[in-house]
Amino acid sequence: MVTFQALQPLIDTVQGCLVLARPGDGRISFANQLAYILLACPHDELLDRSIFDFLQDPAIAAGIAAELADDNMIYNRSMQLRTATGRHFEAQLSVRKVSLNDHPMLVFSFSDRTEAKVMSQLLDFERQLVERSLNIVKTLKEEGGQSEDEDKLTGVVGMHRLMTIAHAETSRARRYGGPLSGLVLELVNVPEMVPEQDDGSAYSHLIRLASSLCLQSSRDSDLVARRSANAFIILLPSTPMSGANEMGRRLIKSLRQLTFLYQGVEHQAAACVGVSALRPMETSPAPMLERLEQAQLKAREGGANYIIKLP
Repeated sequence: MVTFQALQPLIDTVQGCLVLARPGDGRISFANQLAYILLACPHDELLDRSIFDFLQDPAIAAGIAAELADDNMIYNRSMQLRTATGRHFEAQLSVRKVSLNDHPMLVFSFSDRTEAKVMSQLLDFERQLVERSLNIVKTLKEEGGQSEDEDKLTGVVGMHRLMTIAHAETSRARRYGGPLSGLVLELVNVPEMVPEQDDGSAYSHLIRLASSLCLQSSRDSDLVARRSANAFIILLPSTPMSGANEMGRRLIKSLRQLTFLYQGVEHQAAACVGVSALRPMETSPAPMLERLEQAQLKAREGGANYIIKLP
């Protein structure tokens, strides 16, 4: 004959709560230690109670009895149980009819799903945080890309944006046969900032003046970009090199009328210009941009007011 005391060491190793009860009234005959803990009921008190007392709804007890009459087992049923102190918790309940020492018994096994539910919520929250972090990183990358497309100091576009437009305008010029030219305007008397003496405001003021002048002198179809620290490039669709040369001449003339203060002394703005245009057989703007850079270097060697053209 197997006694409950003999089963105690074995049943206490079961993962989850285990309760043996009589079929009729559900009176508990035996329970493992985890059942005492989860149901918040001391050992002596638990053995005097019915397992059905711990069901949230008394009608569930009748339902369990009816199901067991048709089948010997109920497996992994989700329901709410309550502890001896009245706390409700989500549980996964299984019930099976067995025969122990020729006596029918009901074996109840259940586990608290509250912890698993909380863990699932924490995992969902963590997943949301990861998704939010990825979205933030994506946004920062997009903003970083935008910073390449726009110069923060002057508001004109950056070289990344200009290259995109230059390729599009090159394709347009080849398709419809129109001209495409450009010029580079470089300031030649830019003040060098001395940290001990100034904060760079004179330099920033001059760069903004030059960018504003380029924008005012260009058409809606033209594109002004900041080529380097002291230089701007202007892309001129539907404009031959003679038109770019004329625009460069006007820019130099207008810049000579601008002055800026540096360390208390008034200075006159000055610049040089390089000009080039797309050749009929060229399929990319790169050769024209290379010639613009070469023209700019030659104009820089010449100094203020120089215009160098490289067809």
